[in-house]
Amino acid sequence: MSETSTRPTGVRQERKRRTRQALLDAARRVLERRGMAGLTTREVAAEAGVAAGTFFVHFPDLATLVETLLDEHVGQALDTALRTLPDGDLVTRLVHVAARLYESYDREPELSRQYISAALFHRHPDGPTERRMAEFRAWVTDEFARAAGAGEAPGQDPALAFAAYFSLYFGILVAGLRGELDRDGRLAVLEAALRRLVHGTATGSGTGPGAGAGAAGVAGGGRSA
Repeated sequence: MSETSTRPTGVRQERKRRTRQALLDAARRVLERRGMAGLTTREVAAEAGVAAGTFFVHFPDLATLVETLLDEHVGQALDTALRTLPDGDLVTRLVHVAARLYESYDREPELSRQYISAALFHRHPDGPTERRMAEFRAWVTDEFARAAGAGEAPGQDPALAFAAYFSLYFGILVAGLRGELDRDGRLAVLEAALRRLVHGTATGSGTGPGAGAGAAGVAGGGRSA
């Protein structure tokens, strides 16, 4: 096939990519101004400067669009976390990844709350969240399997360990977005819980001077400054 015959296809693909990105950018602006209650397909299309029907060429519904926004938000942070992994033990590496993800949500906490609340119960088997979760699950289970092989996490079932890690990570994320834990408190609680999970003890290096206080605050149901 000649270069001339393939060029129109490339132009169409690029135009489609730009329109899709324009819809995502528009949705983000609408969310910032009006919240989830004001987010409609017509509003997003108008903000993007495209026909209302064009929305459905790129997204089957609003939930999938919001899910895609959340995936972009999380994906960049996760990629950065995995590129900058420290050489420490299993818990140190797991806490490092969680810290980078928490930081990404903290940059825009109100939008983060809206993303999560909109996407939490939306399950699309082929959607970006499912793909991202599968990649994340594979990395975490590989980390636990590697640690078990090295004698660092004896007796740990990698699949169950992932479920425990993700439950801890997500619960602490929500506590942070609710204002119940600050950054140091979140990391302290996560590290203490993971060390108990992996080693059967809550002792560890800690993530900062407030490590013990942060753990105690969650255990007692209180708020961390």
